Amino acid sequence: MGGKRKKRTKIIKPKPKLPKTFECPRCGRIAISIEIKEGIAKIKCGNCGLYTEIEVPPVYDEANAYGKFIDLYLDGKLDIKESNNENQEEDNNESSELHTST
Repeated sequence: MGGKRKKRTKIIKPKPKLPKTFECPRCGRIAISIEIKEGIAKIKCGNCGLYTEIEVPPVYDEANAYGKFIDLYLDGKLDIKESNNENQEEDNNESSELHTST
């Protein structure tokens, strides 16, 4: 009399994943990659060459390390290095060799 009962479908929501690349505060592109090893986070921008290393607790993941990096960057408390220095030095050496040979 009542007919066949329909099965209830369970809606499974996917868990949000943490991002692997972040926005660079210097150039504004999403090019910051973070690598954490032994309590040191190496933060590098693939676009503008921004590079720094900061100490983080062992429980920090990439998102937490990025948050700490942004806070320190905006306060001006970071020692910032350029990761493209080696390429620039080689270009300068090659150009000086070209000028001396002519």
